[in-house]
Amino acid sequence: MRQTILRLWNSMRRQDAEARKAALRIGVLLGVFLLTVPVLSHAQINTGAIVGRLTDPSGAVVVNAKVTLENIATGIKDESNVTPTGDFAFRGLTPGMYKLTVVATGFNTFEETNIEVTVATTTNRDVHLTLGATTTAVTINASAVAVQTASSTLGTVVGERQVRDLPLNGRNFTQLLVLTAGAASPGTTGIWGNPQAGDYRQPSINGQDTNSTGWVLDGTNNRSNFSGGISAAPVIDDIEEFKVVSHSDSVEYGGFLGGYVNVVTKSGTNQFHGAAWEFLRNDKLDARNPFKPNVNPLKQNQFGANLGGPFIRNKAFFFGSYQGFRQHVGSTALYRVPTPAMMAGDFTGENPIYNIFSTRPDPTNPGSYIRDPFKCDAAGIPIVPNADGTQTGGTACQKVPTSMLNPQALLYAKTLFPAPVNTGVPGTNGIDTAPQIQNQDFFSGRGDYQITPSHSVSVRVTHIDSPNISSGGIIGSSFLRESFGYNMGVNYTYTITPNTIFHLNFGRTWVNLHLSSKWNNLDYDSVVYPNWPWACGKSSGFGKHNCWAPLMAIPAFAQVNNFDAHVGQTNIWEATPNLDRIEGRHYLKFGFTFARHRIWATTQRAFEFFDYRQTADLNNLGSTGSGVASFFLGIPSGGEIDDTAPGTQQPSWTWGIYAQDQFKVSPKLTINYGLRWDLYNPGQYGTPGTTNYYSGHMDMLKGTYLIPADPGPCSTVGHAPCIPTGALPAHVLVAPNHKIFKKVWDNWAPRVGMAYRLKPNTVLRAGIGRYYDTWGNADVAVVQSEGLWPDSKAVASTLKNRIFFDPTATLANPLNITIGQAAQPDPNGPFDISGRQWMDPDIKNAFVDQWNAGVEQQLGSNTMMEVDYVGSRGMRIPVTPTLGAATVPGPGDPTLREIFPYIAPSPNTVDWGRNWYNALQATVRHNFSHGLSYSLAYTWSKSMDINGNQQPYNLLHAEKAVGGNDFTHVLAIGGVYQLPFGQTGSKLATSSRAVNTIIGGWQLNGILQGSSGTPYGVFFCGDIANLGRSDCYMRPNLVGNPSVSNPTLTGWFNTNAFATPAQYTYGNEGRNILRGDGLVNLDLSLFRDIPIHERFKLQFRFETFNSTNTVTWGNPVTQLGISGVTGHVYGTRSTERQLQFAMKLYF
Repeated sequence: MRQTILRLWNSMRRQDAEARKAALRIGVLLGVFLLTVPVLSHAQINTGAIVGRLTDPSGAVVVNAKVTLENIATGIKDESNVTPTGDFAFRGLTPGMYKLTVVATGFNTFEETNIEVTVATTTNRDVHLTLGATTTAVTINASAVAVQTASSTLGTVVGERQVRDLPLNGRNFTQLLVLTAGAASPGTTGIWGNPQAGDYRQPSINGQDTNSTGWVLDGTNNRSNFSGGISAAPVIDDIEEFKVVSHSDSVEYGGFLGGYVNVVTKSGTNQFHGAAWEFLRNDKLDARNPFKPNVNPLKQNQFGANLGGPFIRNKAFFFGSYQGFRQHVGSTALYRVPTPAMMAGDFTGENPIYNIFSTRPDPTNPGSYIRDPFKCDAAGIPIVPNADGTQTGGTACQKVPTSMLNPQALLYAKTLFPAPVNTGVPGTNGIDTAPQIQNQDFFSGRGDYQITPSHSVSVRVTHIDSPNISSGGIIGSSFLRESFGYNMGVNYTYTITPNTIFHLNFGRTWVNLHLSSKWNNLDYDSVVYPNWPWACGKSSGFGKHNCWAPLMAIPAFAQVNNFDAHVGQTNIWEATPNLDRIEGRHYLKFGFTFARHRIWATTQRAFEFFDYRQTADLNNLGSTGSGVASFFLGIPSGGEIDDTAPGTQQPSWTWGIYAQDQFKVSPKLTINYGLRWDLYNPGQYGTPGTTNYYSGHMDMLKGTYLIPADPGPCSTVGHAPCIPTGALPAHVLVAPNHKIFKKVWDNWAPRVGMAYRLKPNTVLRAGIGRYYDTWGNADVAVVQSEGLWPDSKAVASTLKNRIFFDPTATLANPLNITIGQAAQPDPNGPFDISGRQWMDPDIKNAFVDQWNAGVEQQLGSNTMMEVDYVGSRGMRIPVTPTLGAATVPGPGDPTLREIFPYIAPSPNTVDWGRNWYNALQATVRHNFSHGLSYSLAYTWSKSMDINGNQQPYNLLHAEKAVGGNDFTHVLAIGGVYQLPFGQTGSKLATSSRAVNTIIGGWQLNGILQGSSGTPYGVFFCGDIANLGRSDCYMRPNLVGNPSVSNPTLTGWFNTNAFATPAQYTYGNEGRNILRGDGLVNLDLSLFRDIPIHERFKLQFRFETFNSTNTVTWGNPVTQLGISGVTGHVYGTRSTERQLQFAMKLYF
């Protein structure tokens, strides 16, 4: 198919002289455009278009005619020239209903009303004039649906009635994305995303990563730089419609691999209209989660109002809204804390523990080391240790002498950890039921002004404030997550001539995220500072300045991340000027996109890391050692402190140029071809002239550490950032041109698509094109550099205690920081730094080649069916393997097998990934008619990629498998049905007003969803291959069939099908070989409309989510080796049945 399309394109360019001239015109006009249009900065993709051709009864084209289009709601009119080929076009139309009028001498006047224009869609309206007088009008009512004859772009429009009436939990429109074929919702944004009201979904579109979806609000970027999700989800009652656009053959779409979620908000009209609403949920009628003894307490209110109307009729309009969201919901957080026995040194029930102080070379195996287990006497009492920490005599036991227990560890555990309780859930001994409280206030205002017939402007400002307070994960802790920000957009249109239109979109998105976690009743001055002075902030020197109880990162135990962070996660300025020109059978579009974006962060926190390896048998790392034993011994594997002042990323600049020709080869065939070029310009951390400018970044592939500039010797500068020894240490380099990350210049994206009208109601379409990801997550990786060497505001290391030698760092001071003086950079250089996720300085941004072919068939005047084959191949996909560790298993010190033994193994983002997607997608849409509208979207697909971090990076080629966003089958059906009873219906209508009031005005709505389960695999924790890694990277050996015919909650897969690999080997299990429970969910709502007055209507709503209370089980515990836990299911993928009541007033 791809070769056929390319041959068609090349043949057309060789044989059609007019096409060659058009291509030349594109180049000339583009050059002129770039010289004359001001450098500003998203394409005009929030509008629609109407095109058509005028013919007489014989089929000949009509040229001399007046074609007028009127927006029915606002009364604004526009005129189009008719080309010598009889074609007319109206571009840049606000979505809505229109009336088309054609007046030509010798013909009856033609009028077509209720033509619907939808976002990012071109509607074809060919006009066949009849002979007669212009004083005679032939008026027809437009078909509710029409085949798309101008493009091969994929996408589904979800209209205002569906958005307004379908049941949505928390009234978040992203739940409706499943009504688009190819869209799946594998997850959300996590804590770094903006708190959103309701059940927020972040989609994977056509197999691409959830972070590669563009969010557009009225043509303006509405994306969060930090999370890849939406910055501010608009209020349901503000949305006119939205469309998920993918595989576009229009080059004005760029920057994302998956597609765009293109939302258009309502504007005012010539009539005042609005609504007020209150939605109520509580726990009284909700079902119980099967894993909880009681229904979670819940109080939720969602309320608001909007109003729109004219400032000046037919000229200026306004629309504004407010919505408040108040939610107080009970939560149940299970956790594990150390027991009193552990605080007394008894670790019975844990893996066998070994004494780190007994570490010594193995005399029988040079290069390897051995340890002795902890020992007890015959009565089970621990042997008293020698002065060097070793024990003499006794037999192996699971007890540590009390004299070896660290006093700070005991203080921490007794002060902060609550007493254990029986939860009934294996692996846990604590439960926190602190409620989660979310308050959100949302404001939006929009104005539209038709300045003159040639000039129009639209302005919208949206503001959101959303604090969220919840438990920190354990009794006595709390977590605050608050976002505050706004999104604004300005759209200006200038009709230079009827054939030439200039558009300018200007946008601004700014969101600040504040995250804070703390112990609620901890006296930091009297407890933290005396015992962990290293964890107190250094930005003003050491002392009682911003003390933070360090997080004790003990594997499988409760961890409270006591920290405070302010993240300027989204800061985007953008503008897109573009010019549309009609030349004969060619519709030319070219433009320039520009965006300036940056993030900033200030972070205060402290960590200590505890590893099983400090108490493990070095020759049996897979099943020995205990992190909690290492904690009570006071032997961390490393630590980290961050006390960064506001660190600002230098602005990133995203540029793009595009040129497009839509060539109407014949009345049946339209071909789109174009070219886009983007400049990928990753951000650089720090601002020249400030101290944060000198933070560096590790190049894990070259074994070097890059800094943007040399700050000078500490002896001269006197404070960090500075170079302690005066000269740069070995392997530390100044980055070329003072830029750590490099621009990428090869982002050329050609695209071609065709639409062939086989029959009046049948269109064949196909397209192919390349799409680059120019946003990605580069900004996030840049912030990882904040405060690092040669600065000293951030210090992180896991190299202080190597597993083969006596420990040198302690729980009281894991970083060996000199207490009592301002911190200086490590004189040994930056190579102790760990706990960071680095990014390859030479990384190139991802791109995807996408292709599709399909057919669209109109079935009657209101129903449309579309079937498509959709395929893609992605290259340079970012993956994050652990680099720096050994890759060859073996005994002994793994650093001897590392390429750069002076660098700590760390996750590192590189562009080595690949992905593949193939799907059959089907869509059926029925526009509202006879009280019924519905849509059906079905996808049968396979999504594969090369990803994962459970094998060494040099084995990534063996990691090709179905990805985490592979859903084999996805089905979604949404429908709205006005029950046909009473005076407003066709049945049981009577003259009795009382009877009609009772039986009339009812409406039933619903969404049915079904999808396959998500893929997963199983793993071991333990460095069995002895690579020097502390993460859970090991896979088991597959020795049987892991699937079971009838999975249960205590046996979702066959744990006996997996075996522990032999020491110093890898397992042979493949990636993502198992699949979780499939989803089935039905949401329903029942409305009752009661007319109050000619212009007022009161609506009562009753909504149920997961109406049948069908449980979709979550994926099981996949870590092997946890007795009574592995293979068990402890959660659900679905929510339990929930009920909602509402009342709305329309006017």
